[in-house]
Amino acid sequence: MPTKPCVGCGWCCLTDQCMESHRKHGYLPRCPEIVWDAENVRYNCRLMQDPVSGGASRKALLQGKGCCAPLNTWRDNVRNRDPLPAVGPA
Repeated sequence: MPTKPCVGCGWCCLTDQCMESHRKHGYLPRCPEIVWDAENVRYNCRLMQDPVSGGASRKALLQGKGCCAPLNTWRDNVRNRDPLPAVGPA
C-alpha cells in the first residue's frame, strides 16, 4: 500500500503512545506531547519539535516517511479531538 503524507489528524498519538512517549512519560492512555494547533488545523508532536532531543525523536518516529494508517478515516476529518473541559455550575 502506498504511503500518504501525515496530515496531523492525531489518530496515532491520541489512541496509542509511541515508544518515545512511553520512555518519557510511562504508559498513559493519551500522549501528553500531542497538541492541537488551531492556526494550522492539525496536531503537532512536541517531542519532534524539542530543540534538544527533537532530531532523535524525528528519526525514531520516521518523520517524513508518511502516515502509518493511510486508510484511517480521521485523515479526511482533521479536527480537534481533545475532550472539551467539564462545565460546572456557574
